[in-house]
Amino acid sequence: MNIISEALAGATTRLQKLELALNQELSGGKSKLEADFREAYPVLEQYLAQRMRKRSVMERFNAAYGYELVLAQFRKILNAERGRRAAGGDALACSACNRLFHEPAQVDEEEV
Repeated sequence: MNIISEALAGATTRLQKLELALNQELSGGKSKLEADFREAYPVLEQYLAQRMRKRSVMERFNAAYGYELVLAQFRKILNAERGRRAAGGDALACSACNRLFHEPAQVDEEEV
């Protein structure tokens, strides 16, 4: 029996089965990566602001959360999260100096 079948076994109506299946989809795959990245984002930006290389930050994120992202994927997710937060007015600032970690107009530099 696969995971979806096990989850749906307790549901009595088709609507409950659909809701359980959709909820399970949210807790895995791309949605899980996005949720984990959003959770880790403040810490990631803190270390990037201290000039830690993106590759090092990415490797530690992968190790901590169990992902196998490559640098291009990490940059894409990072820039998407920065854009999402900027659009929502949820800019992240340093707690010590109140300086924004990432200015929306700033172009992300290529890193080797």
